This record gives sequence, structure tokens and C-alpha cells, in this order.
Amino acid sequence: MIDKILSLKFLNMKLKKQKGKSKTLTPLKKKAIHAPWVLNEPIRYAQSASFSRGIRVDLGEYVFLFVSGTASVNGKGKTVHSGDFLAQTKRMFKNLTVLLQSEGASWHSVVKTTCYLKDMHNYEIFNKVRNQFYKQQGLCPFPASSCIQANLCRPDLLVEIELIAILEIKK
Repeated sequence: MIDKILSLKFLNMKLKKQKGKSKTLTPLKKKAIHAPWVLNEPIRYAQSASFSRGIRVDLGEYVFLFVSGTASVNGKGKTVHSGDFLAQTKRMFKNLTVLLQSEGASWHSVVKTTCYLKDMHNYEIFNKVRNQFYKQQGLCPFPASSCIQANLCRPDLLVEIELIAILEIKK
């Protein structure tokens, strides 16, 4: 289902029903996720960036949160703890936690993370901190995850995570 939601082709094409009738699909309503008391909006950076911190999509009794890659930055968009992998990792988890909380979610709602490390030599430290963090949150099971070595958008950033969370609306 997530693949269908993410596919622009799916959202914009016309489906033909078996009886010859057609139905036009329209894009889903979405809302930007904000936590300005911790992270400013990327469009407000000195060198603006064209993305939202995250997007909320309500689908009936479910809410999907798609959080953009989040790193160790402060409320002014500046890198925090330059050169300190451990401190950047902890700040990144703090930033992600606040973004989740801004939508009434927690780490218990997270189903998938994609982790980006500037240098895979830091994986052991990253995995140790992540495991400790997840255990502190009481997560069982842990979210599905991929970890990739990548050049991040700033040379002083060492770690970043993007995530997907799903919440059920209780009535």
C-alpha cells in the first residue's frame, strides 16, 4: 500500500473499472510537519533547501508520517557538534523525537528508518547508540531499517535518519 501511496503515477492516472467506467484519482491531502522550537524550516536556511521536515497524510483511520532526513542541526539550521559523531547521533535522535511528538507520535509508531552515515567505520558506534536509544524507548520490535554510507548535504554532518511512522486513529 505504501508503494501505491508514494507513486505519483498511481495518484495521477485514471483507473478503468472492469465494467468500462473510469474513476479519476487525485493527490492525497497532506500537511507539513513542523517543530520550529527545535528545527527551523529548510526553506529559511541562509542557502534555502527545497524540502519539508516531514509530511503527514491522513488515510481514514490511519495517519502516515514521512519524516525527511534529519541530522544534528539546531533551531537556526546550523550544524551542532561538528566533528563529534556520538554527539551528532544523540542530537539527531532528539530532533527526530521532537518531530514525532509534534504530530502526537512516538518511536513506537515508527515502522521504517533509513540511516545515512558519512563513514561506515562509525557503524559500530551508531548501532550501539541506536540500540540503547531504542531500548530506552521500550521498542519491541525495533523498526525495519537500512543503513547506507552517503555524502550528506553538508560536509560537517556525519549521520542522518529519515523515517516512516504509522498511527491508528482510535474512535
